[in-house]
Amino acid sequence: METLSEFIRRYARVLVGQEDFEIEEIKIFFSAPDPKQPGSETLTIEKEKPGEANFQWIAYQVLFTKGEDYYVYSVPLNSNGNAKLPDKVFESDSNWSSKSKDRPSKKVSPGDIKRSIPKLLKGPELHPSRDIQTIYINTDHSDKGSSYSSQDFKRLFDNDFYVVLNPKSKELQNPFGDAIGMKYPKDEEKKEEPAK
Repeated sequence: METLSEFIRRYARVLVGQEDFEIEEIKIFFSAPDPKQPGSETLTIEKEKPGEANFQWIAYQVLFTKGEDYYVYSVPLNSNGNAKLPDKVFESDSNWSSKSKDRPSKKVSPGDIKRSIPKLLKGPELHPSRDIQTIYINTDHSDKGSSYSSQDFKRLFDNDFYVVLNPKSKELQNPFGDAIGMKYPKDEEKKEEPAK
């Protein structure tokens, strides 16, 4: 167990930016029909057509180093891409070893990572800048395990065919957050329309 003085020293290092975390690679998992033969599959069939969707975010992982040690920060995602706690950090190697994924790291906490690289973890950032290698991995049965670079992911999934599952919003969006078609009115808005 960490003593109070160790905790204060670690927290002080974070405040003055001496954690020295270096990002190696990011993996983002999602589920969507195969873009090479998408057909008309949907992930959900709702009573109303606007509720149908065929894309959902699954998980977000960052492989990073601190000194010579490798770690993975991992957070599951809600279908619309928002972080779904709990997040965790586990020890790894340069090949994304997940042998320790069920044993959280005692040296580095999720809070340490969030304070050091807030831009990539606030949200989290599903479309990182080009200077960080990002791999998108499909978990859908039609394309299971296929991986895409940032450029390929944008080219294949930034269109009006892919609709992100978002039970909290009636606004249809593609994986890049762009609105698709019209915004469907909420029930309250429908009731307020004047009678003809």
